[in-house]
Amino acid sequence: MRALALTAALAALSLPAGAEMRDEQLLVGDRVVKVSVFETFEILTVGPDEYDQMQVLSNADLEIVASPTEADSALVGQPVLVVEGIGTHSCEAGDAREYWVVTLGDPPAPQGPLTSCERLAPRFAQGAVVLGADDAGPDWTWTPGKGWAAAE
Repeated sequence: MRALALTAALAALSLPAGAEMRDEQLLVGDRVVKVSVFETFEILTVGPDEYDQMQVLSNADLEIVASPTEADSALVGQPVLVVEGIGTHSCEAGDAREYWVVTLGDPPAPQGPLTSCERLAPRFAQGAVVLGADDAGPDWTWTPGKGWAAAE
């Protein structure tokens, strides 16, 4: 019994403060996107309906931080999601974060991770997704077919 309690306590401590694990589902264009909790991880899947799904990402805490409108998809050139997860690198200050752009084609594909010690805010721009910090740090752009690059 003591081993079970210790295991449960260690599992709870492995998640960062404020992490909320929950099942989510949303419709982006003609694709159903799901985030499902499985034990201590969250799994992001994409498919044409809620039953025919393909696993795209898994992490201890996944959050869809940007889901495009039709106008955003047209601006970028295709429907994409921006997903944030817990980073595996160390930071002197702040929490380690990882960011992916997930293209919702057939098959769906994650592009990343872009790693950061700061929380980045996404926005959609002409032909790109842009991630930037609140301070004067550099912005990062993701361009279809080219991937991530530091903004100039």
